[in-house]
Amino acid sequence: MGAASEGATNAGDVSSELHRSEERFRLLVESVVDYAIFLLDPTGHVESWNSGAERLKGYARDEIVGRHYSIFYPPEYREERLPQRLLSEALEHGHVEHSGWRVRKDGSRFWANVTITTLRDDAGRHRGFAKVTRDMTEVHENERAREEALLERKHALDRLEELVRWRQDFTDRIIHDLQTPVTSIAAFADLLRGDDLSEAERAELLERIASNAGTVQHLVDDLRTYTQLSSGQVELRTEQLPLRPLVTRLLDDMAPILAGHAVDLDVDGVAVQVDPQAFERILRNLLANAARHTPAGTAIRVTGRSGADATVITVADDGPGIPGHLLPRVFARFESGGRGGMGLGLTIARSYAELHGGSIDVDSEAGEGTRFRVTLPVGDRPARR
Repeated sequence: MGAASEGATNAGDVSSELHRSEERFRLLVESVVDYAIFLLDPTGHVESWNSGAERLKGYARDEIVGRHYSIFYPPEYREERLPQRLLSEALEHGHVEHSGWRVRKDGSRFWANVTITTLRDDAGRHRGFAKVTRDMTEVHENERAREEALLERKHALDRLEELVRWRQDFTDRIIHDLQTPVTSIAAFADLLRGDDLSEAERAELLERIASNAGTVQHLVDDLRTYTQLSSGQVELRTEQLPLRPLVTRLLDDMAPILAGHAVDLDVDGVAVQVDPQAFERILRNLLANAARHTPAGTAIRVTGRSGADATVITVADDGPGIPGHLLPRVFARFESGGRGGMGLGLTIARSYAELHGGSIDVDSEAGEGTRFRVTLPVGDRPARR
């Protein structure tokens, strides 16, 4: 009888100690304020709630116990059935961890690190889940800021590399485009020193020197104009002018460049509201481009059409056309399609057209020639810088 009584006493002591231990653990969990620690039943409904959960999520215990834990997830997560998937994964693997946005009672969001652990009794029966949530918003924001800084640094390095390549390309093109005319001028000048030249030969050499000097001047003008346009130093003074006299005068000035090409005009009755010098630069560059890239004997056509809102001037040629892969780069600076020239002419033409409030576009097909269309607004528009 004494042994049985002693055994019962020992069992009672163990049970009391176990109860006290469980109570201490409950108090410990409930007093944790940095983590939301709570239990879910097997279907995901909240069964317990500690002070950390109340502080982090904003719900008092009597407001949340009995509600499904999916209430903590943003709508887009619920639509994806993320809460259900996490419970299924925890049930399959024993636990699951997830980081992502969660929602407080007041609707504000925080970045959470969540661990869900499956709870089973001694018989292996599923009794529910333990869920631990920690607010990692500050860490997440710091990591995101670091990633954005690294990405911005990469973009800055890419831009720097592009600038270095552009500068090298710029230098190479300047050297290439100036070397030929300068070398020619020097060679022709040296020939002029000869005593056995006829007057006709001297005149021809002087003409070639003048022609190459004109090429150098054109390159310098393009560089100066491009710099002014890029820095916003150009101001337009527009006026209403008939198109035919403008084009006719320009064709006379460009006769040496257009030699070998017939130029057909269809511009009668068309007027443009333009800055004369800027508009002349647009047409000059388009005509020079057509002459440079088409065989001698082919025609260049200049047409003008006025509408209610815009005037369209087209410069078309019968040349080989521009390959499709080059069309997107036609107006890019220093792009010449591999056929010589510094590649600023079309860039300058487009910039001047845009300063007028207009635009330039191009269409071309292999063997079908190329058509550049300059669209200018009708009426007096304020000059743009």
